[in-house]
Amino acid sequence: MNILGINSFFEQPSVALLMDGQLVFAIEDERLTRVKHGRVYTPYSPYLPYDSIYAALKFANLKATDINKVAYSYSRSAHLKASITSALGRRRMKSLSQEIAAYRTVGNVQRELVENHTLSTRFSDRWQDGDFAGVDFREWKHHLTHAASAFFCSGFERALVVVADGRGEKSCTSIYLGNGSNLTKIDSIDLPHSLGFLYSHLTYHLGFQPFGDEYKVMGLSAYGRPAFMDQMAELVTLEPNGRYRTHVRGADHLTAVFGDPRAPKGKITQAHKDIAHSLQAMFEIAIQHVVAHHVKATGERRVCVAGGTFYNCVSNAKLARMEGVDESYLHPAAGEAGTAIGAAALSWIEAGGAPQIQLPSMLLGTEWSDDEIKAALQEARLPYRQVGAEALAEETAKLLHEECVVAFFQDRMEFGPRALGARSFLASARSTSTREKLNVIKGREQFRPLAPLVLDAYFDTYFDGVPNAFMMMAVKAREATRQNAPAVVHADGTSRVQVVKQTDNALLYEVLEAYARKSGVPILINTSLNVRGKPIDESPVDALASAVPSGVEALVIGSFIVDLRSMQA
Repeated sequence: MNILGINSFFEQPSVALLMDGQLVFAIEDERLTRVKHGRVYTPYSPYLPYDSIYAALKFANLKATDINKVAYSYSRSAHLKASITSALGRRRMKSLSQEIAAYRTVGNVQRELVENHTLSTRFSDRWQDGDFAGVDFREWKHHLTHAASAFFCSGFERALVVVADGRGEKSCTSIYLGNGSNLTKIDSIDLPHSLGFLYSHLTYHLGFQPFGDEYKVMGLSAYGRPAFMDQMAELVTLEPNGRYRTHVRGADHLTAVFGDPRAPKGKITQAHKDIAHSLQAMFEIAIQHVVAHHVKATGERRVCVAGGTFYNCVSNAKLARMEGVDESYLHPAAGEAGTAIGAAALSWIEAGGAPQIQLPSMLLGTEWSDDEIKAALQEARLPYRQVGAEALAEETAKLLHEECVVAFFQDRMEFGPRALGARSFLASARSTSTREKLNVIKGREQFRPLAPLVLDAYFDTYFDGVPNAFMMMAVKAREATRQNAPAVVHADGTSRVQVVKQTDNALLYEVLEAYARKSGVPILINTSLNVRGKPIDESPVDALASAVPSGVEALVIGSFIVDLRSMQA
């Protein structure tokens, strides 16, 4: 059975393909369309991720007629019911007419999939008009798809599952009990009480892009002090039984509480840093309040989490070490994109399939052959060398040891927001000047941290915390890291670490091993292969467009090495 999971109601439109219960492909639409986040945050215009659907069909060598089910990560009926009920109580930020418009978009997505008004002829070898007409289209409640993405990929037989984001059809935070094939909802905190929206509103107040730049506020918080905790207490009230309420009445309200908003690209003052720090602290308090109650109430000592708020790696690290939590599973695609996996999993289980969805790697996207890469290099008229598999890691490590910044393009495209060594800029972490150089190359703000790769055997030597392969937790950097790899230590003494095992990514592991032999340091900087305003590079052409003009010294792409130092002389 072939099941296509689709997310597109909010931002980060994506597709996941399950074939007989195996997750064979997943991609975010932004990687193909080159539009950051895939689409603007709006539930009022229908969006069908054509490019991603086609990429999934092509990768699996399927035609549209081979798809048995389409699973969508939003429910029209749940949205309509919640909209009418909430409108009567005036609990939503939008009018009922706006909510009805949003309701209609899901139906329009289904009609577009079937009727194909704008299906491009370039997809015709795998997908033609009317091919999805007879395919079962199943809508799933949004928070349920988040919960499914975490629990059914966790490998746990039982667990407490917590979902928190801006909003689903109604809920902002939802709590489930996962048991085998079942997810049972036991509590929810509904609109307008959204920790996700609170963080986004203050992201906007601090001069950044809401629904996209929240991670910048998290990074900025390390430079601040808890000077605005009294004001945060006005915005968030903790209640008994793991509940909370938020009290945000729009931009004017935030101005009254915190003063005038920062202009985009305006100067960042200590007050802005303190607001960010206080927001982060209150967010952590509220999330831990929810989790702690339900861990105690249910007796479940395994916790799974998903939803966009759980990209907050500082909070995640503290959750993983909470009293009463023995094991935690943080879905690597915790945001909207991951709901495509959750929706597909729910349709598979509904059809009688086993509830375990294997997720050993996030390298789930497109892949490019050496022949395709060579053609791109030749068309760009760049000098290159092709090297054997054994020499590739050694030569890459040599460049890194010489303090070169290397654009690294290998294997399949990552799914989710993190570059995990398939589409990455790699660099030595031995000098803080490298961090500054990389932030210039990528057009990033200098206050933002860079993440380390570390060989799994050395995690405890350099870091204190719970190891994670997907950069989902910020852990404490030990003295050895501060001395030998200062470029990956943030202002608060933490690092968002990616632990690399040979079984996860053999080539990346070999590069790290070779670099450690040369430098004595088993740590490298890893940041996404892209420039400001663009999503992570998907194709060889994308990688060339980022690497060549950016100032990096080398591009290692497939089995080819492009030395760019001569172009910078």
